[in-house]
Order: sequence, then structure tokens, then C-alpha cells
Amino acid sequence: MHFFSRFFLLEDHHLPTGQIPNWRVSALRIIFATGILLCLAISLHKSKQAAEFNILYFVGLSVSFFFITTLLLAASKRYYIFCAHALLLSIVAASLCINLFVTDLELAKIGSIYMFSCPLIALMLIGCRTAIFYAVLNIIPFYIIVNDINLSSLSGVSTKLSDEKLYITSLIFLSLNVCIPLAFARTIVAAKRLNKSMKSANTYLKDKNDLYRALFTESNKAKIIVDENFVITDFNQHAIDMFDIKKHLKEHGVKLFNLLPSLDVDVDELDAQDQIVKHKNSFFRTNYQHVMSANYRVYDFYDCTQEQLIKQNLTIMEQENKRLRFRDPQTKLPNRGWFETQCNRLTIKYHKGFYIVVTQTANSEYLNLKFTKIDSQALLISAFKRLKKMPEGPLLCAHVGVGKLAFIVGTHSANELKDKLLVNIKNTLDEAYNVLGNKCQQTFLFGFARYPNHGKSSAEVLTNACEALKLANSNSPICSYSEEQSQAFIEKYEISMLLDEALQQGDLSVHYQPKVNAKGECIGLEALTRWHSSILGNVSPVVFIPIAEEYRMISRLTDLIIQKVCAQIAQWSTVDMPSVPIAINISLIDFSQPDFISKLVKSLADFNVKPQQIELELTETSLEANQGHSLKLMQTLQSWGFIISVDDFGVGYSNIARLAHYPINKLKLDRSLISQITHSSRQKSLVKAILVMCEELDIKCVAEGVETQEQVAIMAEMGCKEFQGFYFAQPITVKNYEAHINKHGTKFIAAKNNEKQVF
Repeated sequence: MHFFSRFFLLEDHHLPTGQIPNWRVSALRIIFATGILLCLAISLHKSKQAAEFNILYFVGLSVSFFFITTLLLAASKRYYIFCAHALLLSIVAASLCINLFVTDLELAKIGSIYMFSCPLIALMLIGCRTAIFYAVLNIIPFYIIVNDINLSSLSGVSTKLSDEKLYITSLIFLSLNVCIPLAFARTIVAAKRLNKSMKSANTYLKDKNDLYRALFTESNKAKIIVDENFVITDFNQHAIDMFDIKKHLKEHGVKLFNLLPSLDVDVDELDAQDQIVKHKNSFFRTNYQHVMSANYRVYDFYDCTQEQLIKQNLTIMEQENKRLRFRDPQTKLPNRGWFETQCNRLTIKYHKGFYIVVTQTANSEYLNLKFTKIDSQALLISAFKRLKKMPEGPLLCAHVGVGKLAFIVGTHSANELKDKLLVNIKNTLDEAYNVLGNKCQQTFLFGFARYPNHGKSSAEVLTNACEALKLANSNSPICSYSEEQSQAFIEKYEISMLLDEALQQGDLSVHYQPKVNAKGECIGLEALTRWHSSILGNVSPVVFIPIAEEYRMISRLTDLIIQKVCAQIAQWSTVDMPSVPIAINISLIDFSQPDFISKLVKSLADFNVKPQQIELELTETSLEANQGHSLKLMQTLQSWGFIISVDDFGVGYSNIARLAHYPINKLKLDRSLISQITHSSRQKSLVKAILVMCEELDIKCVAEGVETQEQVAIMAEMGCKEFQGFYFAQPITVKNYEAHINKHGTKFIAAKNNEKQVF
């Protein structure tokens, strides 16, 4: 049964070769099979009688139809169209043979009627066109029947078989009642199955449509479907709202990348998952997937505008932070970090080496005190702009420290750099600047170091250039880095570390140098700090005082001296030692501190010391750095009762007229003025003029650094009443001072009769 069902293709779920439906092949095979059985039955039944009557044509026709039908049955699946047409032609041939070989006209007409089944079979097996053809062809048998045309005369057959009426009638009967009905039955079964399948498919499609509506049409995501050429074929309402799409767009063959130019349609599905596209002022994350076949894609779009805006803002903030990281927050100039980064890049590309130059104005401290911080920065920015505008000037200019500018020079010769290029740059930078509407003349100093000779990294070379700058001065404004200088810097830094530790521990001591009148009577003392390091031994003030100023420890040193002096005054008051004012040197940095007075008064209050017991020695530079601040501070100090004196008058450019603006009690004439009065009449006249003017201004004068009796005599003759110098006494310790007072009283006279002073 299984073979029978398989051979006659009674199932419809398999598609035959050539895409011919199973039911058509099945119907064709049913007709062929019944035709074969009919031919076989007729042949077996009448072959003997045909042989007796010598009717060989009957045997030939029967056998021929049998074999032809059998072959067509075997080939019906592979060559269906050919076999179907062969069947129709076989029916036509059978009808023709009946008309040719049957002498009975009525039976011949029945054979002609057999041909009328061709259109029906053609319609079932092949199609309408073939059925119409055979319907038209049937006019011929119709005409033969109507006109009683007998074709047997054409064949010359006169013998009549018995039972031929039975055979012909049976042929028509079996064809119209068995073959064709069975074939139609197979067709009807197929139609019913197809109808059932269609119903199932409709149900499936309905479910799919509901799913499509839920996943596409009514989806809360924007979706666009495109074909293999990226032509938009469909989109949902969210896509219409999101991209402002016109509903008739899919009828115009618009491509997706025409709607969204920023979309890359060539990326594969994996890379497209996080693709970001921009449409107008919005951003969308998109991905796609293949649907049903690789020829269609469904793109999903998610609005990620806020996310992208946050990312953009974060990127802008990151870029701004990076920009700020490489910019000085106050001057807005490129900073040291930027400079070192650019230099590192340069070291990779430029293997021949280059110079890093650092420059700074010679009087930067003065600028910071005389002008506001903003004005000083404005001057530095102007210098930076001058460097940038030089046609053959430096590269990579940056602000690398307080008041310092650094730049790159690629010259190969240090002499060329020092004697030519930096001289031109210096001339440009030294030109007058406009500060607060006034011209301000500046002198710039330079230090330079070479990469890679003076360091393996740009940071190291820059540091060495800064060290070279520290050695530059007005006499030698351009200095190159050297190992010796580096060693000196290291030694200076080590001294600064030890000095810092000594200040923390209070290990510095105070020596006192007497101030006397012409008779040698002590009328005051000057407190001078001394440092004996357990590691370095005795360190000269000439060494550690400048280091304290450079490393910003001078204010701490001054505070320590003030505390020790106040403590000493308090201690001497308990043992009835002669009370004289003690002078303390105040540096430019001390004088500019906003809390200077408060700390000074607190120290006095801690030891119950009166302001009249303290003399504050200032320099001209500290007064001129910020005249308004200096005047106000001096008036405040004087109102408290402090004695104000100006130290080192005569060093550099001095003008007594300028000092007339300040409330000064004393003026200390520098030893450079005193040392030449014994042999220079001009110097003597100059000192005398100063003394006269000070007398008119009610300012006392102190001759500092006197070393001979002749100097004392000349100064006393000109009216000077106070002296200080080695002629009378060197700076001595507290112990030696107390011993001298106990033995000689308050007089400090040069040794007489080989009597040795106790110092």
C-alpha cells in the first residue's frame, strides 16, 4: 500500500521535480494506469480471434498503445509536460483509429465522442490554453459526427470484429466513468487538502500578522524595513514620528541612507549593533537583523540624544580639563606640564639635540612687591607674546614657574646661541613695557641646557636650565648649565635642608655687635645670627642668609632672632644688665608679610619687652618695593615706639631725598662710604653732605664698618655720633658680652698697652 501511495503520489506535502504539483502528476498516472489495463485486457481477450481472422492491425494497435502508455507512465514524473501532451495526442490517435478501423458508422461516432474528453483532461493536467486548443480541435470530430462521415473507407478495412461494440463502448465508459473521474477525484482531494492548508496558512498568517503588528506596527521602537538595495519598503508609526517620514515615501523607492546620510549601511550586523546616527539635532542608536531572508533588513532605532549630549559634554569637559591641565590658571599660558610633554615628543623626532632656555626678569621680587600680582603677570604675558612674534624666534614657549618662561632653540652651537640668538632675544625682551600706563624697563636673565648632553629627559634638562638661570646676573645675564654648577646647587640645597632643620630645632645662635659713641660707650647692639651645624661646622652668614632668602626661610629666621632677642632682653633685665636698644635686621620679604607686625608684637608681649628696646634695620630696597605699604607700615611701627633705621645706605644708587618721605630714626652709612674718607676728599665731602642733610631731617647717622682711629676721628669731627665696627668690637657671644660688661663696663675701646679685649 505504501508503494501504491508513493507511486501514484497520493500525498501532497512533497514538491516534485520541476515544481509540478503532486496532484497533477498523480492524475496523469491514474489515467495512464487505467489506459494500460484497458489495452492489456482488450489485447488478451481478442488477440486469438484477431489471429484467426487475420486482423493483425488490431493486435498492432493494441500492443502499440500498451507500450506507449507504459513508457509515458514511467516518464510521467520526470517529463510531465511531454507526457501530458502525449496523453492528449494518444486520445486523439485512439479516436482517429476508431474512425479508420471500425466499419460501423454509429460505433465510429462513439469513438469521435471519445475525443471530446481532451479539453477537460487538458484543463486538469496542463492549463487553459491547451484546453482551448483541444476545444477548438473538437470541431473536427463534431463535424464528422454531424455529417455522418465514414473514414473506414480510407483504411480499406472490411472485416468486422465481434464484440467491437463492447470494446468501444467499454472504452468510453471506463474513460468517462473510471479514468477521468479517478483523476478528478485526485484533483478534488488535492483541492481539499490545499483548502485545508490554506485555512491553516491563513490562521498562521493571522497569527503572524498579529505578531507583526505587535512587534513592528505597534512597537514602541522606531523600525524601518529595507530590501537588498536598501530601498525603504515599510516603517512603523514611531519611525514616522521620529524621522518625520511621509507615508508615501515607500512608494518612491527612497533609500535608507538618503533619509539618514550618517548611517553606514556597509558594516556587518555585529558592527552595526552600536552604530550612532544623527538626524537633524537628535542622535539614534541603531542595529539591524535579517528577516526571512538575507535580502531584507529591519533596522531598529533608539533615541539616545540625551546620552550623546552627556557624552559630548563629558568630552568637552575632558578636553577643557586637558586644556586647563596644560595651562597656567592665572596667566592662561602653556604650563610646565605642556612644555615637558611637547619636548618629549620633540626628542622622538629630533635626534640631533636642542637647547632648553629659561628666562626671568632680573628684579622679579621687586616687581611682585612694587606692582600687584595681576600687573606682574601682565608683564610676563607681554614678554611671552614678544617671544612668539619673533620671526626667527624660539619654539614651544611656556610659563614654567613663577615669573619664568621657557622655550626651545635648535641651534647646534652653544657660542652661537649665547653670543647671537639669545642676545637678540634679550634685546627684544628688555624693551620697555607699559605697566599701569607707565613705561617699565626690565632686564631679563637667561639660563640654558642642552638635550641630551645635560639630561636624559626634557624634565631633567629643564630643571638644569633653571639651575643655570640662578647663576645669571646683571654682569653675566646668559649662563649655561655645567656639572660644577649643578654640584654647587646640590650643596646649596643640602645646606637649605640642614638650615630648615636647624630653624625647626632653634639651633641657630645670636651674636651681638656693639654700637658705640665716639668715646666707645655702648649705646646699642646689633643682633647677628650665627649657625654651627653638627654636620657642616660653622657656616658663614654670607652663605646661609642668601640661601634662607632663596628658599623662603628668611621670615622664619627673622622670627627666631626676634624671639631669641626678646628672651635675652628679658633675661638681662632680671640680672640688671645695662639696657640698650638691640637692632634686628628685617629683610625685604619680612617687611612685605601681612602678619609681620602681629608676630612682632606677640613676641614682645610674650617676654614683656617694650618696643623702645627694639630697633628695626631695613634696607632701601624694602622701602622702595612698595612705597605705600612701606610708609604705612613704618608709621605703624613708629607709633608703637619701635626705632626705625635704614641699613647699608650708600650701596648702589642711594638718594637721601627719597628717604625724607619716610619716618626714619637712623641712617647707617655703609662701610663703602667710610673706608675712603681718609684719602678721598670727594668721598669725605659726600659723607659730610649726608650728615648735614640728616641733621636737618632729624635723622641720626651711624658710621658702619669703622676699622681705624683715623676714620672715627674724621667722622666725629663731621658730626657723626654713633659708630659700629671692628675698631671697637666684633660680633660676640652672649657669654663674652656679659664677661666684658662685668669687667670693663659699657666701654668698648681699642686695646691699649697690649691689653687684650675679651671677645
